[in-house]
Amino acid sequence: MKDFKQIQKWLAEADAVIVTAGNGFAQMEGLDMFEDAAFPIEYQAVSKKYHVKTIADALDKNFDSWDEKWQFWSQLINEYSVEYEPSKAMKQLKELLNGKNYFIATSAFGHFFETAGFEQEKIFDVFGDWTRMQCSSGLNHGTYSDLSVVKRYINGQGEIPRCEDCDSPMEIHMPLNAHFFPDEDANTRFRWFLTRNQTKKVVVLELGVDPTSPQLLDPMVKLVEQFKDWHYVAADLSQDELPDNIQKRSAGLGMALPEVIEKISKNEG
Repeated sequence: MKDFKQIQKWLAEADAVIVTAGNGFAQMEGLDMFEDAAFPIEYQAVSKKYHVKTIADALDKNFDSWDEKWQFWSQLINEYSVEYEPSKAMKQLKELLNGKNYFIATSAFGHFFETAGFEQEKIFDVFGDWTRMQCSSGLNHGTYSDLSVVKRYINGQGEIPRCEDCDSPMEIHMPLNAHFFPDEDANTRFRWFLTRNQTKKVVVLELGVDPTSPQLLDPMVKLVEQFKDWHYVAADLSQDELPDNIQKRSAGLGMALPEVIEKISKNEG
């Protein structure tokens, strides 16, 4: 179903809106983890030394030193987060959610929603946020902003950040290894949001979720199946890909994200 007036009606009547945003959303905002023709050029030294051609491949590599890691991470974070400017579609989404009871669960770790001005307390960065860092020891000593570290490395004055508790090197807050600790506070806020709204009118708006983040897809569809007043709007799936028992309460659009957001926000039919 591609009845955007109906989708707008669902949104207008909703007591709550849940946005799930994945890799496709990150691509829309300029960060492509898996396909980037410019990567071997922009990150030539890393690409040649470790034989990698994408950001995802490079993040998986075990670099020779912590200094080298932080040089690379700082370049990435500076390019895609510090210098990030919200796209037109991101601004339209923000306007769409303005005044609504919403929560965002995202696997896009580039700090996009926070920078665009969405409320921090309403965001769960499922795969972390690389503008923050954690202890590499395997112990949960909390997370801290790494932007000052990034700035120093970009200015050629970088120094490996170390944990205040155990002096281990700090690493970016992402699931690069078994040491990753999800944001438990944000996870709890998200689960309570789901619980408080389980019997209310809810719209789940899926934006750019793909097989790289199934935890943002399957569980949300199951919730829509379970609660009769919930609706599911999928930018990336076709109607045929959605379960039979939610066909009348769902819209599988199979369209590019900017077009979906624009049509929904402008109430175009």
